[in-house]
Amino acid sequence: MKHHTMIGAAALLFLTGCGDFLEPDSQSEFVPKDASSFNEILLGEAYPRYDKSDLNIFLDLMSDDVTAAPYQKPQEGFDPDKFLAAYTWQPDMYEMMDNAGLSYARSDMYLTYYEFIMGCNAVLDYVDDAPAEQHEEVAYVKAQAYALRGFMYFHLVNIFGKPYNVAPQSPGVPLKLNSGIEGDEDVLRRQSVEAVYTQILSDLKQSEELYRSLPESRQWKSDFRTSLPMVQLMLSRVYLYMENWEEAAKYAEAVMQDARFKLLDLNTIPLSKYDKDMEMEMTYYHEFFSYAESPETIWPYGNPTDMAGWGRDYPERDQNQRVMHSYFRASDELINSFEEGDLREERYIVHRTTTNYPTSGASAPMPLTYGKLKVNSTTFKPISSQATFGRSLRLSEAYLNYAEAEAMIYKEKGDGKDCSQALSALNGLRIKRFSADEYAAKDIHNADDLVRFVREERRRELCFEDHRWYDLRRWGMKEIKHIWYESENTYMTYTLNENDLLYTVPIPKNSMDRNGRLEQNELGGKRSGVLSTITNDDL
Repeated sequence: MKHHTMIGAAALLFLTGCGDFLEPDSQSEFVPKDASSFNEILLGEAYPRYDKSDLNIFLDLMSDDVTAAPYQKPQEGFDPDKFLAAYTWQPDMYEMMDNAGLSYARSDMYLTYYEFIMGCNAVLDYVDDAPAEQHEEVAYVKAQAYALRGFMYFHLVNIFGKPYNVAPQSPGVPLKLNSGIEGDEDVLRRQSVEAVYTQILSDLKQSEELYRSLPESRQWKSDFRTSLPMVQLMLSRVYLYMENWEEAAKYAEAVMQDARFKLLDLNTIPLSKYDKDMEMEMTYYHEFFSYAESPETIWPYGNPTDMAGWGRDYPERDQNQRVMHSYFRASDELINSFEEGDLREERYIVHRTTTNYPTSGASAPMPLTYGKLKVNSTTFKPISSQATFGRSLRLSEAYLNYAEAEAMIYKEKGDGKDCSQALSALNGLRIKRFSADEYAAKDIHNADDLVRFVREERRRELCFEDHRWYDLRRWGMKEIKHIWYESENTYMTYTLNENDLLYTVPIPKNSMDRNGRLEQNELGGKRSGVLSTITNDDL
């Protein structure tokens, strides 16, 4: 029995159906009956649009693709602990961030994802009440809702649960699949990682079936909605994480063969363009998450500030006339992984020339972490607009999912399997990423070497898109060391140990308080750094 109704998009977020789950404030009074109205409500409440923030705001900070920039005196009123907390994998990171001025409203990704899920659930609960003659529109709405819910649960379980291939029976996240207040209290408890993955697959496959029932013209449009190829790419990713290599390869191949998308040749992307207003040649930063700018874009989503806020440069001066720089930069390990002639190193990473070594006064380009966003060439700030997003699902991921899946099949089946499929996908991507005179096709037949190279390629191609942290988890949770500059003369080294408990992010206390049936992840003790003195080699 359905107890609540809704009064349009603004009220949908806090339906009484959330019950103790999200603790809503009040009931609403009207349920729309028209399928197109549900479509608009879905856009307003369930989509991670460009203007909705607080998703995955610090995942890349925890990975090995990021290191600290040299010391600078914090600007007045700014507490770097809002960055340091996640960067050094502190078990009380949310409290540290809150005390440093980053409110729970910004850092509680757990709650943010469930708010989107509640939008999906409310629409799925009621859209079938639309008139029968609107069956095609109903199918379109449901296809989107299932795709979005599967997408949200995928991120939730990979942030707050252990990797599927490591501990499938360990606690995942609660599965809330309707907007009603009735139901078993077990709904509010954490289900196993395996159970959550089963639900993700169910949602994505229902979405796939519904999209296939629609006319081809409605299966994908460059309109920021989910689509059949978006769902297929997500299925490929989910199966990859589950190590079901055959299904991962099958769905990746479907996306690769979709004629609506093609790989962007980075040789066609200049490093500078003439600016008529400035009357000079200016550094050019391409936008890789845009339909208009990239034929690889399948589905853009997310706020640019989430991706760049912690890594952005500050070219303006503070009141003491100091030039500010980002607190973080791309790690040397990532930078050094790019081969000679690889165009991604300069096109995926902003190289900002600034006075960034205050201990020595040297001036050198700092490799910043948001080159895939639209960046103002004079202020070096990410540009935000209705068509500008912080992330996207891109065709290149399909090539890498396929290459990894085929490489693993080759490794597991040995001589009984040809590795040409993996190499074909790998080289098909790389030829679009290298200058023509530097490109050389890879011909790797040792299975371990092939898998290792595919993983390295995945790191280079998908850097700063929320993939690296997830990949590190499923590839063995290696040791990571992060440097943090305490002063001009000292730095701390923090270590995330191999298979560390903090490879699974703690559930925010704010959300724990909302749902007393949640159990916290194992966290271990507070992480301490080793203090060292800066030498010339450190600069």
